[in-house]
Amino acid sequence: MGKIKDSGVRVCFYLTGHIFELRELVRECKAAGQMVFAHIDLIGGVARDNYGMEMLAAEGVDGVLTTRGHLITAAQKAGLLGIQRLFILDSEALRTGLRMLQSSSPDAVEILPALIVPAILRRLPKDLPPIIAGGLVETKEELEGILGPPVRAVSTSTVGLWSYQRG
Repeated sequence: MGKIKDSGVRVCFYLTGHIFELRELVRECKAAGQMVFAHIDLIGGVARDNYGMEMLAAEGVDGVLTTRGHLITAAQKAGLLGIQRLFILDSEALRTGLRMLQSSSPDAVEILPALIVPAILRRLPKDLPPIIAGGLVETKEELEGILGPPVRAVSTSTVGLWSYQRG
């Protein structure tokens, strides 16, 4: 976790593991002035309901990532930010995902895989919440090809890109 503190990132996504690891990450990230979002669908020891969201808020988590619209609502009721994850596998997945966004009203949307975003930009409505592109970004060139309006951020596990700064 030491890499995170010195990375220059402002937001950490905790994708897999369990509540005890998350607690440690929250302590480290908060000490470095970073926000923490937990992928509620994949973290062990946290209920995927209103109580789980309240517990995450009490632990200092800033928000959740999820593929489930009802968890966005539960997170927001607990005072957390909610990022809806959309896996764009084909045209139908895109249509279904856009309908889901209308009902869940997330604070942001993460579109996966990130490399698909430039190809589907013309199909996205202009009134989407802030867009994060996530997954499969491994080079500076890929990052630069994705990052730009309407994409506000890119999530990647490639440590060498964590300190990237635009021009």
